[in-house]
Amino acid sequence: MKKFTIIIFSTITLLFAACDKKPQFTIKGSISDATGKSLYLSHMGINSSAIVDSVKIKGDGLFEFKQPQPDSYDFYRLQLGKNSKAITVAIDSNETVTLTINGKEFTDSYVAEGSEETRKIQEINQLRTALEKQITLYIKNSGPATADTKVAIYNTVKEFKENIFKQYIAPAPDKASAYYALFLQANGISIFNPNANRFDSKCFSAVATSLSNRYPGSVRAKNIYSIAAKGMQSTRPVQTDTIDAKESTLTATGLFDIKLPNIKGDSVSLSSLKGKIVLLDFVAYGDTRTSAHTIALRELYKKYKEQGFEIFQVSFDDNEHFWKTSADNLPWICVRDAAGAASSNILLYRIDKIPSYFLINKENEIVLRDEQITNLSAEIEKLMK
Repeated sequence: MKKFTIIIFSTITLLFAACDKKPQFTIKGSISDATGKSLYLSHMGINSSAIVDSVKIKGDGLFEFKQPQPDSYDFYRLQLGKNSKAITVAIDSNETVTLTINGKEFTDSYVAEGSEETRKIQEINQLRTALEKQITLYIKNSGPATADTKVAIYNTVKEFKENIFKQYIAPAPDKASAYYALFLQANGISIFNPNANRFDSKCFSAVATSLSNRYPGSVRAKNIYSIAAKGMQSTRPVQTDTIDAKESTLTATGLFDIKLPNIKGDSVSLSSLKGKIVLLDFVAYGDTRTSAHTIALRELYKKYKEQGFEIFQVSFDDNEHFWKTSADNLPWICVRDAAGAASSNILLYRIDKIPSYFLINKENEIVLRDEQITNLSAEIEKLMK
């Protein structure tokens, strides 16, 4: 009887342990010409990196690391020795990444399988290495302080940045390779500087918004959102009396005005609705969460439209035709921000999820945003009194 009890207890313990075990990802593979050397795995945090595991390579060259699945995409690096060059591996789930590494060349020659983002980061680093060689050549030939050298370096870095944006950021700002690209440095120069360059701050904004939508509340999402917000604030153009359709303008009441085209191509401004109670609504019709949200708004609009209530709905959809088709049968004001995830409105209104909305009173003042509202109908009725 005692033996039976021990067996039952052991079985239950194993079951609980299995249930409690978190999903893990695996980085494995083989490395040549490295027998007896130590291979280190480090986690690349927001501000620093830390070794989380290591293995001494045996004659067969095989290695394997397992770590808990991260809360968003994350980055790890492999080093053959603590101070060697590193191979960066992108992780966003419980995948298995397999690496075939040449121990003599290491970062210059390896094959990554099972992770498209790791392969893209390898490409980005190869392009960065070529850029560094070009910069070094300019300095060697003309000297570091000459005007010609500075102009040549500026133009080369600018061309590199535009290429990285077109290839790795614009097509998929929600991917790990886009995030990684924003923090590239070459010869100590930051390629993207969101605090000094308007284009760079919009790149950070695009990635921040996409990451927040994909992994809301994650550490990396919060960090890059903070960087992007500071960048947009630092590079915001000097305000003028003219409302630019491409930029948001601060009105006298403290509301950032928005002027964008509706499905007919006519520009409509948020400030023109002064005197009405307005729901400023940010959406993307391509996002699955927008459908249920729009259905709820239909009932709300039907109930209050005759009492001075209006909806000003801003879409961030990339596909203009899809947006027009989706918005065609909606009874309220529908406009589209062609800048999409790179829109300055995302930072100005601190949008970290889709859909997001704000309630505006008749004086064009923001009263509440969605997180502060538990009963939207009740809040609208309060403003109507």
